[in-house]
This record gives sequence, structure tokens and C-alpha cells, in this order.
Amino acid sequence: MLALSILIFCAGAAGAASSSGADIKDHTITVTGTGSVYATPDVAKFSAGVVTEANKSSDAMAGNAQLMDAVVGAIRDSGIQDKDIRTGRISLEPVYNYNTQPKDSSEKPQIVGYRASNSVTVTVRNLTQAGAAIDAANGAGANSINGVWFELSDSLAASTYKQALAKAVSDGADKANTIAAAAGLGNLTLKSVSESGTYEPQPLYFGAAAMPRAAVMAPSTPVSPGEQKVQASVTMAYTFA
Repeated sequence: MLALSILIFCAGAAGAASSSGADIKDHTITVTGTGSVYATPDVAKFSAGVVTEANKSSDAMAGNAQLMDAVVGAIRDSGIQDKDIRTGRISLEPVYNYNTQPKDSSEKPQIVGYRASNSVTVTVRNLTQAGAAIDAANGAGANSINGVWFELSDSLAASTYKQALAKAVSDGADKANTIAAAAGLGNLTLKSVSESGTYEPQPLYFGAAAMPRAAVMAPSTPVSPGEQKVQASVTMAYTFA
């Protein structure tokens, strides 16, 4: 739970014979209210890719492109729309032979081939399709699968945050009343309330290693989203007589 900030201001000297109206308005209790709501993520994402090697760079890229086309097609056939399949990374790098020692320190290791990599990030908006999409990618030739991570859709995140915000206001009011009762203060009046910063829910990450092609013959990959905590906080100031 976030730390509770409590400030009580009393204007005027302790020995003053009377207090003016301005002094009374300066009598303030300031509290921080917090609220939390748990929601089940409704969006899943994972990364699927292909890594190929060949003696020539052009062959490595050509072979990679052919396999990657098959992977993307399989993901699409599993029910994922094109807008939810985004290229994440394309790379080509030399493969060196480090087993042979160079004649001197200025000589570079021998290039024995090239490695091409291509990956896509897949957004699954229907969680029942997540396992099938992962299996489809693997079955089509993806030899690198990473993720899965879960998020709240914009609409779910907004509605959940509003619930947490309402709890935060209620928590702040309860704290102010508790403080006033304990301190013997009365006539509490809400002077101001402000949101103490917008909270952005963080994705929940779950690792997934590369799977062998034979894995597609097993039951569909299980995917469980768990729950995500959404928090809100407010700062509330009350005046008292």
C-alpha cells in the first residue's frame, strides 16, 4: 500500500485570544487516499520468429523469408487479423568460426556463413485463440517463440481505473474522518481533491522457450492470463473549525 500522507495545519498562535475567519479557513487536514481493483487481462501478445543459416547471405535471407511467410500465414489462418500481426525484428549477421585461432590479433575470425532472423509480434484479442495461434506458428516453422505477456484493453483499463479511483476517494474521506474524530475536530468540509498521477497497468510477462516442431502434435498450448492490479490515488484537503 502506498504511504499515507497526513498534514494538519492550524493557523494562529496558541495563545491568541480569538481566530479570524481567514484563520479558520487555514485549518486543514490533507490526506492521500488509495484504491485497488483486480482485473483479468483480455489481451495477450507473443513473439514468433524464424532463424535460418546458410553459406551465402542471400540464401539465408531467401530461406528465412519463405519460412516466415508460412508462419505468418498460419497465424492468420488461426483467426488473427492482419492488423494484429506486426513485424518486430529483421536481422542478418555473419557466423564466425571461433575454433580456428587467427595468426595475429589484428586478424578477424573466419566467416563461415550467415544467420537471418525475422520475428513478428502477435496481438490476440480473444484469449481462447492464444494457444492455437502459438501452435500454428510453431507448426509452420517458427523456431523462436517468446512471451507470452498479458494486457488490459483500453476500454477495460479505463473502466477498472475508474473503479479504483472511486475507492481511492472513499479511502481518503474515511481517513480524514478518522483523523478528525481522533483529534477532536469538527465541521469537516472538503476543500480540494486531486488525482495523484495516472497509473498505467504494466503487462504481465511469462517466458516461453522455443518449441520443437513435434510440439504441435501435443494438446494446444495452455494460456492463463491471471489477474492484474490497477491502482489509483488522490490527494484530498479538508478544512475544519
